[in-house]
Amino acid sequence: MAKPKLVAAGTLESELAGLLTTRDNLQARQIAIAAELEQAVARRREVLIQGSDAAATAEAERACRDVEGTAAGIADALAEVERRIGATEGKIEDARIIGEREAAAATLERDGKAIDAAAERVRQAVADLAKAQSALAGAITVTAAPHFARHDFHGRRSGEAPEHVAAYLTGHMIATMLPGIAVSEAGRQERFGWLSARPIEATDGEAPAKPLLTDPLRELAARVRAGEASPDLPRFERPEPDFAPSVSQEQIFILEPFRYTRRKGYLPEIVTHVVSTIPAPVAKQAIAEGFASRSEPQNIEALKARRRGFSQNLDIYTLPDLGFDLGAWIEEETARRRAAWLAEQGRQAA
Repeated sequence: MAKPKLVAAGTLESELAGLLTTRDNLQARQIAIAAELEQAVARRREVLIQGSDAAATAEAERACRDVEGTAAGIADALAEVERRIGATEGKIEDARIIGEREAAAATLERDGKAIDAAAERVRQAVADLAKAQSALAGAITVTAAPHFARHDFHGRRSGEAPEHVAAYLTGHMIATMLPGIAVSEAGRQERFGWLSARPIEATDGEAPAKPLLTDPLRELAARVRAGEASPDLPRFERPEPDFAPSVSQEQIFILEPFRYTRRKGYLPEIVTHVVSTIPAPVAKQAIAEGFASRSEPQNIEALKARRRGFSQNLDIYTLPDLGFDLGAWIEEETARRRAAWLAEQGRQAA
């Protein structure tokens, strides 16, 4: 939006001062001419009363008209000056309003610019804090985490993961430095259930890592060096997650009925309907073996006609065996995922 054009206040004030002076001068002349007019009218009256000759009467009339014309001109000029004074005062008021608006807008823009600059510094500081917090989590090794000395109503939190210890220490420092911000540990899903968010109370000073972690580490180091404690250090063992895959279902077109094993020791599952929804791993194997298709076959109506009544008095063992054991696949996939996770953790499978 375009800014209103500003008129120099000094110029308007000077113009107004000139107009006021002109008005004062005209008003003074108006008073003087009023006296002259009164005198001229009195002379004309006296001439008319005395019955003077025509020349004297004409002269008296002319004098009156001259003074009356001058008075009318002064009155007209004075009216115009009053109009100009009003217009100039209006411009001065407009300029004052525009100046106030511009000053208010400039204040807001200046504040916004200062806030943006300050917020950017905070953003950069938070980004640096995130990197530092990640580095702190990396510095807390699996042999250091068990010495976390924070206590809550469950007791000492010596079983915390390194990233959770780092998060607590970072949150504690934020709560200490910024008391106006409430800081909590995030809620998270554990094997035993959901762990609710826990407020962090800043009770261990500005450097909580010392009393809560590094001082206990140094004390234990001294005891190990003196032969008072075992060098076989405790290690944080990350709890194993559930590695069992979630088996989704897939709808496919069955070109030829078949059977497969859902679990060892159970009767085979049969798949006969032209359009069937079955476990995705079974569907994948059936498509690979030519028993099924993801796209609708051109002879689908003929297939449906042949399958009507197909399952009546059916010996399931006469159907072709897909050779796929879903239970065994789940066990193998679970073992594969667990082995990959253990390798990532640097641990051996039990």
